[in-house]
Amino acid sequence: MTKKFFYILPSYNESLNLYELLSNFKNFYNNKKANVIIVIIDDGSNDNSLSIIKKFTKKNKTKKFSVKTLIHKKNLGLGRALKTGFEYCFLKGNNNDILITMDTDNSHTVSLSYKMAKQILLNKKDIVIASRYQLTSKTKGLNKLRKILSFGAAILYKIFFPIKNIKDYTSGFRAFRLGKIKNVWKIDKKFFSEKGFSASADILLKLYKDKNKIRFSELPINL
Repeated sequence: MTKKFFYILPSYNESLNLYELLSNFKNFYNNKKANVIIVIIDDGSNDNSLSIIKKFTKKNKTKKFSVKTLIHKKNLGLGRALKTGFEYCFLKGNNNDILITMDTDNSHTVSLSYKMAKQILLNKKDIVIASRYQLTSKTKGLNKLRKILSFGAAILYKIFFPIKNIKDYTSGFRAFRLGKIKNVWKIDKKFFSEKGFSASADILLKLYKDKNKIRFSELPINL
């Protein structure tokens, strides 16, 4: 059975970026053998995001990938958007399929997401994080205060919740083996307990409980 790549894209008022991002997916996977499902969670947008998605899907019908839009009638926050996206993929996917979470502002690249998925498929990893703290990683456009706070948080997480091969605990750009995260979710009924931006770190801390059963890895990112 062909493995599927599920992309979970939380989106709030991203009409200026969505068409370009979806076009990037189409262009990148045009020559790849992959079954790609893009799951956009529109988290109560009040711009024309939904019409942009509809325009793209109408104009770019392709068997290479499909676009599924899940709609929150009001803004519920990143944590709830991730919960909606993950639970949809748990329902539709198989244990060896790949889940990838990405931002919709084009700060995350489709090409890197593919490398992350390959790490899982070829190198037998379960979770791969696009890390800002690998030696060759680069970040641009972030102010110094935000960098300092982010780096400080990473150090604290590493001290109190040491996960082998992980330095970036708050990056939302991640690839997961579906079955691994689904198993933890089944056991922990509060797996998606955080509503806001702390949700990404919280998910990793929930997975920390099973760190001896889960194989973690990181790849550098140019953010």
